[in-house]
Amino acid sequence: MNDTAKIRRSVKLGQVFTPSAPVASRDFFAGRVDQIMDVSNAILQPGKHVMLYGERGVGKTSLANILWDLLSPLSGVKGSSVRVNCSTQDNFRSIWTKVLRQANCEVPEAWAYATPDPDEIRHLLGQIPGDNIVILDEYDRIEDDDSLSLMADLIKALSDHLVRTKLVIVGVADSIDHLFGEHESIQRAIEEVQMPRMSQDELISIIDNGLTAVEMTISPEARQRIGRLAEGFPHYVHLLSLSAAKRAVADDRDNVTVEDVAEAVNRAVEKHSLLKEYQAAIQSPRPGTLFSRVLAACALAEKNRLGQFTAGAVREPLSRIMVKPYEIPAFAPHLKAFTGDERGSVLKREGPERRYTYRFRNPLMQPFAILTSLAEGEIPEEYSAEILS
Repeated sequence: MNDTAKIRRSVKLGQVFTPSAPVASRDFFAGRVDQIMDVSNAILQPGKHVMLYGERGVGKTSLANILWDLLSPLSGVKGSSVRVNCSTQDNFRSIWTKVLRQANCEVPEAWAYATPDPDEIRHLLGQIPGDNIVILDEYDRIEDDDSLSLMADLIKALSDHLVRTKLVIVGVADSIDHLFGEHESIQRAIEEVQMPRMSQDELISIIDNGLTAVEMTISPEARQRIGRLAEGFPHYVHLLSLSAAKRAVADDRDNVTVEDVAEAVNRAVEKHSLLKEYQAAIQSPRPGTLFSRVLAACALAEKNRLGQFTAGAVREPLSRIMVKPYEIPAFAPHLKAFTGDERGSVLKREGPERRYTYRFRNPLMQPFAILTSLAEGEIPEEYSAEILS
């Protein structure tokens, strides 16, 4: 392969594996069949709107990006899709100003002085021809409680009047209550669709789809290793696949190997945006402290579907990392420290005393802690082999 061909393939890899941005093309979207069906069925049902929620980094925005491309060929609906990002500075008026501008609709002059009434928004949306979708992404960032109440009132009005424009609200949350609070009046108008972490098969399909697009292959062991290390997050599949495949291309190979993946792990922990946050969590002026190993054990601990784990669940992985038994009192101070500002509150502690549960404040830190411990040789070889299998 000449240099020009290598450059072309490398550029193409950067288009199909996008760790720094959501998937924007239907061609490179994989999995999520159940969620696609739930969202599609709700949108096609009169008076129904969608709340798409889940952990940060599980691919909610990617699904939102390609939703219209997925939906319109299946249903034959004619209209358009508008997606806007919400921010901490947004309110009800600014959000709908963004939506109208994005849809090339005129913004009423009165909005410069007053917040629109939900029924006014309902009337405007009802005048737009066709079956349209308005996607409000990062909805959890809205801090204005009055705006959340107004949005709930709007959803009820849209549902009651069977307006053809549908809302798809996307946000980081454990449930609809975290995004709307106690608004029972909209329960019947909202289809709650939770986005869980991706399954191993779904993660592997991302790898296969991307490499097929650039006419490359991957060994079964390397494929399995990337899928396992991703811990259900598509970001890490894109990150490790891109780096490993580029290494293969640089070495004039069409097949990605385990060695390529191992080097991709090393590169990931050296340059990832989470490195500073990770270092703040484990730093200590004293050598030989347990912070990095306890954090790795937290990442490897058994969790429930909300990503929560108990102190007891940390015992086994830490004992295996240290190759000797460790009981809760030996690492309980570390867990407490991880919830404090001094260590960046890398963990969140929830529940009553003596029944505490923990979870990573940023879920993407969980795989990063595992990757870093593997790259730095902190996990014994036998345990590493089990983790990667």
